[in-house]
Amino acid sequence: MVNRAAARRLDGPRITDVAGEPAGATQVERLVGRYQWTAGYCDDRIVIEVACGTGQGLGLLRSRAKQVYGCDINRENLEIVRATYGRGVSLVQTDAHLLPFPDSSVDVVLLLETIYFLSSPDTFVEEASRVLKPGGHCLISAINKDCPDFNPTHPLYLEHYGAPDLARLFQRHGFEAKCFGIIPMDKPTFRQRAFRPIKQIAIRLKLIPETMQARLLLKRIVFGELQRMPRDITPLAGPAVPHSPLSTSEPDKVHQVVMCAGQRP
Repeated sequence: MVNRAAARRLDGPRITDVAGEPAGATQVERLVGRYQWTAGYCDDRIVIEVACGTGQGLGLLRSRAKQVYGCDINRENLEIVRATYGRGVSLVQTDAHLLPFPDSSVDVVLLLETIYFLSSPDTFVEEASRVLKPGGHCLISAINKDCPDFNPTHPLYLEHYGAPDLARLFQRHGFEAKCFGIIPMDKPTFRQRAFRPIKQIAIRLKLIPETMQARLLLKRIVFGELQRMPRDITPLAGPAVPHSPLSTSEPDKVHQVVMCAGQRP
């Protein structure tokens, strides 16, 4: 049963990757990379993005898909999407646990860097299975809990995920799962190498700030000059960010982001 109180926690201020707000270069790279990956599944397909936020990737999906729906629980997010794309993207206000689409009606369901906020991830996958056509794909991305740089102290994270966790989630519901990784961290920049031991100490001592304002200040210290999160990443989506196949049974300790494609039988 869905915990509606937990779901409503997301029906307030937007959490992250908000169009127009300051962002580090790696944050933008993650955003572009995950949409480049998902776009490869969307050619001439009916696609719904669940928890689309302010919709920066919907333009790229629209350029390849037959039809795109952007779904989010937050009305303010959807208003920003409408201001960006006009009537070019169909919008639906809903949470991830109850998708208002008929059975076997869509080809691709996306949930990108949101799975850890859901009160019932299994309910979401059940809903994705219901609305997907046979052979359709559900695509999930998440910050990799097995990467040494992972911060487990986010106050709204209900669960943490690596590649095997996402694969098991799909497999419990009869999906075939394939996993991939982007943003390798085995060759960090000088700034990242210098900051990594400080960050690890701060995580152990639970000193990572919880407010968005304090986290923004921390980003400026770590990443230096910030840029504005784009409203539409389509102009940035040139050559695809390389994504590496990952084991579905062994933790990946290299990539910052793991992505899992579940295919419905």
